[in-house]
Amino acid sequence: MKFYGRQKELKIIDTWFKAANKGTLFTSIIGRRRIGKTRLWIEATDNKNSLYMFCLPGKFGKTLEQIDSQLYDSGFTSVPQDLPGFFKAASVLLSKGKPLVFFFDEVQNLFLNGKDDLFLFQQYIDKFKRKNYPCMIVFCGSVKTLLQKILFEEHSPIYGRLDHIMELEALKFSVLQEIFIDHGIISPAKQLRLYTMFGSNPRFYEILIQFDLLGASTRKILEQGWLGMTGLFSDELNKMLLPELKKYSHVYSGILTGIAKGINDTTEIASIAGITTTSFGNYIPFLTNTLDLVKKEIPVTEKSNSKNSRYIIKDPFIYFWYRYIERNKALLEMGQTEQVTKKIVTDLPNLEGKILEMVFREKILENPPIEFDIAGSVFKNKKQIEIDFLLVNQKQNKIHACEIKRGKVNKKRALTKLINNVTQLEFKSIRLNKPEITGQILTINDLKHKQFRADSDKNMITI
Repeated sequence: MKFYGRQKELKIIDTWFKAANKGTLFTSIIGRRRIGKTRLWIEATDNKNSLYMFCLPGKFGKTLEQIDSQLYDSGFTSVPQDLPGFFKAASVLLSKGKPLVFFFDEVQNLFLNGKDDLFLFQQYIDKFKRKNYPCMIVFCGSVKTLLQKILFEEHSPIYGRLDHIMELEALKFSVLQEIFIDHGIISPAKQLRLYTMFGSNPRFYEILIQFDLLGASTRKILEQGWLGMTGLFSDELNKMLLPELKKYSHVYSGILTGIAKGINDTTEIASIAGITTTSFGNYIPFLTNTLDLVKKEIPVTEKSNSKNSRYIIKDPFIYFWYRYIERNKALLEMGQTEQVTKKIVTDLPNLEGKILEMVFREKILENPPIEFDIAGSVFKNKKQIEIDFLLVNQKQNKIHACEIKRGKVNKKRALTKLINNVTQLEFKSIRLNKPEITGQILTINDLKHKQFRADSDKNMITI
């Protein structure tokens, strides 16, 4: 599969190479498993001299044995046996003016058994910078908790030495649409279904293409991709999250399962996770801040410190996993794949409705119809009014409201109801005085437009 998106990131890495020619640079690329970190680096270093090392747990010599030809191409006269030998040989080459770039992929594996190697990195990063050698050292990894300790905790030997960090975000749906269209998936309904099942992970789509599953039926994708003995993705979530969650995995799994089921009450979510309501606040920041898997959302009408809130899983793939796979694990272990398949196929449209809201939020914010001070959803209020998305501008005294529907809808009737609901809202978050209101009804067919316009098909009403 060809490389898609990431143009901004490619430009940043290009600036790193230019800066490293003038003196040693220590950078990092962080992002969860399957998000495309290694592929980005390979694309960015095409025709550039870079030593790529996939770090294996244990002695560094095992890692070096894999790349003997790369080492010789970079000027090494032999394969070092350990990390001290590697840095000594690199120092000799750098002292002769030889530019070197070292990319340590899954770097956290080097430090699983202690900090000794971190002190070695500290010593040589400081030396290379002091001597102004033309060198770049890149740490890349997917286990955020370990990388946080290595790079950002004060007691770490290399704390404060990082020059630049790139936290790789998920690919936007508009980029994934390019993949779908290039491989014959034109239907917005089919595009949404794939995105609901596999989210923003480019590697998943590469696997689907490799096994001729991208255009397959939902049942076939479920059977070969998720369920049964040969499921291509059946262990992906464990590989992605277990190294992060560790001994509290059962608690976090329970929290994510509760959120995936659409439960907004923290007491009920805590009950599913097997914890008390008071301890819920001790666990949720790890999912929202450290791992960035979950987003806490406050109604756009409320102040930022409001207790009214709900939690949303950010990536559809993780949403899908905890709503269907984790939840039905007992049935799958008993071989009841047909029963689970039926349950998933029946409920998928409901999940697709939630994912469609995510997609349109992204598209609206890429090209907003009005300048705005605040944006978000309306929920949990006395009048029981729910609105999928609002943008509000205090200075211009404007509101733009969006209602998002997966199925067929009478847009004129729905728009009238939407505008009427907006007029009843009470804003504590911002000051408005008889604002000008515009509304918009968006359906799955609006995903057809390559250049989506968030102000198309709108009806403006001045109150």
